[in-house]
Parts: sequence; structure tokens; C-alpha cells
Amino acid sequence: MIAVPFLYFMILAIYLIRKNKGIDISAFIVMIYAFSAFMSILLDIFGIYNINGVYEKIAISPLATVTYCGLITLAVIPFRRIRSLDLKEINMQKNWLADLLSWVLIFTFFITIFNTFTHLDTILQSDLKDVRDEVYSNTEQVKVTDIQWLLALPETLFSQFSPVAILLYFANMATNRKSNLFNWLLLLSSLTPVVKAVLIAGRTQPIYWFLSFMALYILFRPMMEQQQRRKALMPFVVFGGIVGLFVAAVTVARFAMVDIANDTGTFDSLLAYSGQSFVNFNYFFTQYTAHGIHLDRIFPLTNYFIWHPGWNLEDYRDMIWSYSGLNIGVFFTFLGDLLIDLGHFGMVVYVLLFYLLSTYVCRSANEEGTIRLSRMLVILVLFLIPLQGIFYYSYYKINTGYFVVGTLLVCWVLNHSIKRKYES
Repeated sequence: MIAVPFLYFMILAIYLIRKNKGIDISAFIVMIYAFSAFMSILLDIFGIYNINGVYEKIAISPLATVTYCGLITLAVIPFRRIRSLDLKEINMQKNWLADLLSWVLIFTFFITIFNTFTHLDTILQSDLKDVRDEVYSNTEQVKVTDIQWLLALPETLFSQFSPVAILLYFANMATNRKSNLFNWLLLLSSLTPVVKAVLIAGRTQPIYWFLSFMALYILFRPMMEQQQRRKALMPFVVFGGIVGLFVAAVTVARFAMVDIANDTGTFDSLLAYSGQSFVNFNYFFTQYTAHGIHLDRIFPLTNYFIWHPGWNLEDYRDMIWSYSGLNIGVFFTFLGDLLIDLGHFGMVVYVLLFYLLSTYVCRSANEEGTIRLSRMLVILVLFLIPLQGIFYYSYYKINTGYFVVGTLLVCWVLNHSIKRKYES
């Protein structure tokens, strides 16, 4: 039974590739889940349970398996309407707004480097495992005071706009806008959350960066000539190589002591990291009973500023632990977080609503081979949920709330300006 998700997602990926005559966004996301499902099989074969975030082994539930495969399919399938081969160009709508946002993101990156340079230097010379242990023990990593608080404001508001920076980067490359230097700086600005991840020796944000880049490359590839594609990939090779080295260093450092204590190797730890999503979802699906509906992580901005200003994620996890005895600080895909917050029925309702919204947004997104920047940005906000959701529901933080609201505001300004233009 544990092999079912892998077989299902592989068949679905092949179908989507054949249907769309190439790899599109939907096929790419499905392939990510197929890879994770394959790692789950290896995890089970090697018996990697009760370590590194993987719960104890229990029987795989047929209902949990069907729910897992079915809901992920519903969350991904609307994006097959964005057939990459049909896209020939992107309508920037308002160049000055795209440029302004680009400069804001570039400024945010360098301000973040300035604010954290001393800490980055210290951490990169430290044992990364010790850095991560301090995070788990709630030891504060960076203290911001006086003028640094003001300088940290751009990072607070724009740190999660990394996918938008990548999107604008590809849009510039596809339309031959801006200089190579500007575009390299724009792509560099997309590494702001990666810089923040270095401070906590985290790997998830760097992986999100890789996934976002590849997904948007797939989307923009048909709009670019071969020479443009080479130019677009060149800085990715440079930046990606550096980020990859950091991820490898964190992996080796964090699991060095685990190898000794649990007699497991780094390979086992990597299997646990990449393959626990389905195994843990199955565990929570069968073992967890929700106590009410909690919208705190579903709507982080309204929760933080209106409903529960003093809300804290650690307190929330402690509350779940108090009545269930389960630690929710693990990977079980975005479905697992929805299950915790909304219950089994609420999880299904959320995905159904997401399916309807995504289908509406993606319907007729490209008009005669052209897609508007505003529509592309909305699609980006939507497909990141299942793409980043391979680990957890990534929109639970306040700064991701700023990203969602800010991006939608940019879309409104883009569309409003076009409307005013035609009315005048």
C-alpha cells in the first residue's frame, strides 16, 4: 500500500506530460510529490521510523492514501490549464511598477545582508548543528535594536517576495528588458529568505528557492529563445551552486551527532527528511482527532492583528500536544496542517474551494498566446501552496501574509491602471 502514491503520481505525471506535450507546472509539481512518495518507500524498506521527525510505523490506511492522492490532485490539476506551449509572451502592463517592485526587493536583500552580516559571519564559522539546536531551544539568534529595527522593516515586509523576484527576473529575460546586471541583482534579491535560513541553519527555504526557480523556468521557457534560456540559467548555476553547498553543509553538520546516537547514516536522515510527508500524513489521518476549528495559521495577518494578537506558534503546538500527545512540528504536506487546523472535513472543504478558485483564475489565463503580469502573479500565489506544500502549509507566517496581500495589491494596481487607460 505504501507504494500506491508513488505509482499514482508517476502515472499522473506521465499523463500530464503526454497530454500537454511537455512538462508544465502541474506535471512538475506532481513529479515532486512522486519523488517524495518514492523516498517514503525507501524509508519504509530501511525501517527509518521514530527518528528525524518520522512517526512510528503503522499500517497504511487505504482511506488516507485515497484522500492524500485525491486532494493533492485537486490542488494541482487546475494549473494544467496554463499550457506553457501556448504562451508566447508576457504583457508587463505597467513597466514602472515592475521596476519599482524590483528595486524594492533588491534594496531589501542588501539591507538584510547589512543587518545580519556580523551574525552570518559568526554562524558560518560555527557548528551548524549547534546553531540549529539553539533554534529548537528557542534561543534568540538575532537581536535588533534602535536603527536596526527600522532597517529590518523591509526584510519583515518583503522577505517572502522571493518567488515574485524570480518571476520578474524571467519576465525581463523573456522580453529583453533591463541590463544583465540589473537582472542578476534581481535574481540575487530572491535569496533574501535563504539568507535568513542561514541564520537558523535551515534547509527548507533554500529548497523552496530551487523549486520556485525551476517551476517558473518551466513556465517561461517557451517564451524565450535558446540564447535567452542560457542567459537565464547562468546566474542560477552560480547562485544555486553556492546555495547547494550550504544545504549540503547543514545536512552533514546536523546529522553528525544523530549518526552516533541512533546508529543511522546521513543517507537515512535524508530519507527521513524527504520521505516522511506521506508516512506522517497517514499517521495523523488515522490517529489525530481535531478539537474545533483553528484559523490562526490559515489567515495569519487577521489572526495576528485582530483575533489573537498574542498568538504564538510554539504555544499552539503545545496546545495540540496537550490534548493529542502529538508533535505537529513535522513534515506531512500542506494537507497535514489543514487536517490539524480544520479537521478531516475542513481539510477537504479547503482543497475543494482552492480547486474552484484556481480553476477560475487559470481559465483563459493566456489570451492568444499572451498572459498578463497581474494574472501570472495571482497564479504564482496559488501554485506555491501545493508546490511548497510538499513539506507543510507555508502560508502560516505573518511575512507570508504580507507577500500574499502585497502581491494581490500589485495585481490590483496593474489591472486598475489598464482599466483607467481604456476608459480615458
